[in-house]
Amino acid sequence: CANYNVPIAGIVMNRVRADKYEQTKHYMSKAFQDNWGIPLLGCIPDRPFLGCPALADLERLFHSELVCGHAHRYRHYNVKDINLITTSLTRFLENIRSKAPRTLYICHITRDDIILGFMAEYQRNRREEERPFEAALLVCGRKDKYQMADEVCDMFEGLEGAPVMVVGYSTHQAMQLIHDYTPKLNIDDKNRVRKAVEHYEPYIDFDQLLDRASAEE
Repeated sequence: CANYNVPIAGIVMNRVRADKYEQTKHYMSKAFQDNWGIPLLGCIPDRPFLGCPALADLERLFHSELVCGHAHRYRHYNVKDINLITTSLTRFLENIRSKAPRTLYICHITRDDIILGFMAEYQRNRREEERPFEAALLVCGRKDKYQMADEVCDMFEGLEGAPVMVVGYSTHQAMQLIHDYTPKLNIDDKNRVRKAVEHYEPYIDFDQLLDRASAEE
């Protein structure tokens, strides 16, 4: 800003640790004002939900699309709830019935048993009318090496309540990409936009921001 002679109206700090919020706000406000004469206009505590990727984010990340469950593209998943499936089908079914409903499962494309088990569990859950089925399945495998059987692909028809996405990465690569990914605000993701506005608005001094911006013109 100094190089281009751009005036600074103020500073907004984002993703501040909740347990350090008051301390951070006090000391940084004083530091900015005492050293540069710049006010702290906002101090935003972190909210993990805003960093949780939606399935639509994963479509962009992996340059892929859901093969079913398109109505749930803007359903968000906590990165901490990702579950890489390396166990038997029996163990997987035990997990999907006991873990948090909104869990993102990852398996290799050669695990036909897991893919079919995921579909069957969705159908069973819908028939039994148990808790809402909010799980999603990410099927991984390099395109130049693995292909999903046509017979399995045909079975995705009609599974609109069970999101499945096939990506051309190994399970390890997919998990790493998701962990390193920072979701961007998407105007089509109305739930996240609403939550972001509700979260940010109380922590920003808009009156001072407008006054400072007007004064710098």
